[in-house]
Amino acid sequence: MSLKTNYKDDKFAGKRIYKMDTLEGGLVTLEDQTQYQEEGDIFSAADINATNTAVNSNTAGLSQAEKMIAGLQDKIVVNLPVSGWSGTAPFTQTIPLLGIKNTDNPIPGMLYPDNLTEDRKAQIDKSSNMITEIETLDGSLKVTCQFKRPTADLILVLKGVSL
Repeated sequence: MSLKTNYKDDKFAGKRIYKMDTLEGGLVTLEDQTQYQEEGDIFSAADINATNTAVNSNTAGLSQAEKMIAGLQDKIVVNLPVSGWSGTAPFTQTIPLLGIKNTDNPIPGMLYPDNLTEDRKAQIDKSSNMITEIETLDGSLKVTCQFKRPTADLILVLKGVSL
């Protein structure tokens, strides 16, 4: 919807001038006698309704964006122990996550443990690079390593999904 953007103000040749006529019963009428160089536009109820509709529409979109940003601040932590991988390639783990949907599209990341050493970090990095797919299912998360089984416990962080 495109709103009018070229409203003009009245331009007066001098001061505003009104003619006052007295009616019966003490009533008065005012008649505009101002000399105009240019008459401006009237901002009507239809104009304000159109403006409010546009603002409300944009506000709804903003609310949606705010929800998305808030969702990115939520974090879900998923533990992937070495012992949890299936026996043969492709190696998979399916972790129950109550509330996750197959339409969710989280942003994955790795979380390192507090007692991290340089060697341990190298093991975690190597193992996390073996992940070839992360799939959200209704009520669970499936992590796949197509070729090799990870050799380190992994802590996966999912952003953008709140359960």
